[in-house]
Amino acid sequence: MKKDNKRFLLLSVSLFALFGAIGIYATSSSSYVDVSDLIHKKPGVYMVRGDVVRWTVQGSDLVLILEGKKGDKITARVPVSYIEKKYGPLNQVVITKGEMVVKGYWDGNVLRISDILKGCHSAYQQPTVST
Repeated sequence: MKKDNKRFLLLSVSLFALFGAIGIYATSSSSYVDVSDLIHKKPGVYMVRGDVVRWTVQGSDLVLILEGKKGDKITARVPVSYIEKKYGPLNQVVITKGEMVVKGYWDGNVLRISDILKGCHSAYQQPTVST
């Protein structure tokens, strides 16, 4: 009976350590890069955090100006088709100033967004019902 308890205890401690290591790895590997830090990075795929200061539509892209904690700004582009597929027609999506977290390819000048992880928008806002 004592042998079974030792095995159970050893298994429990091992699983606890394994899940702890997985948690630490997931936390450290999924950290966001602030816009102010991104401008110093080599080209590559990053998860980026920034504040939307303005936006416009240019051709088939939604162009966002994102600002970092230190005031640095970058241009980020996302296809309008992505926005419409994920959130609905662009004319029904309200984009507000605020924090946005995205994943995309940084080429050294422009961030090409492939996924919006946290947006500063609301889709399909309904007008107030009047009776």
